[in-house]
Amino acid sequence: MKSDADIMAESLLRGGKMLARACPSCGSPLFEVKGETSCVVCSAHAEAARTETPEAVPEETASTMEPTVNEQRVVPENLEQELRATILCLLKRVQTEPDPERCRTLLTCVTTAWDLLD
Repeated sequence: MKSDADIMAESLLRGGKMLARACPSCGSPLFEVKGETSCVVCSAHAEAARTETPEAVPEETASTMEPTVNEQRVVPENLEQELRATILCLLKRVQTEPDPERCRTLLTCVTTAWDLLD
């Protein structure tokens, strides 16, 4: 199963917008995808629980997959502002998060968002 950070990174790469609010169930940042706000982590875990089958694509193949030419990404005009605001929000959460695993996940999200700014 994919890590929480991988799930969130994929959502960002698909044009999802990380919000400055946290999921009440798992504490991960909420995402806005196609106008709907949801927790992509909880959704992915629920989907994995429903299917209860291992991923069909080997990890090394999945990491080298590139988007096809036909895929359209929706990039908001203020993406840089949103990413910077999200990074600040995540860093504030890291300061008060007692769970080391969640801190790691939050910092991975910060790194992913920071890399998107480059």
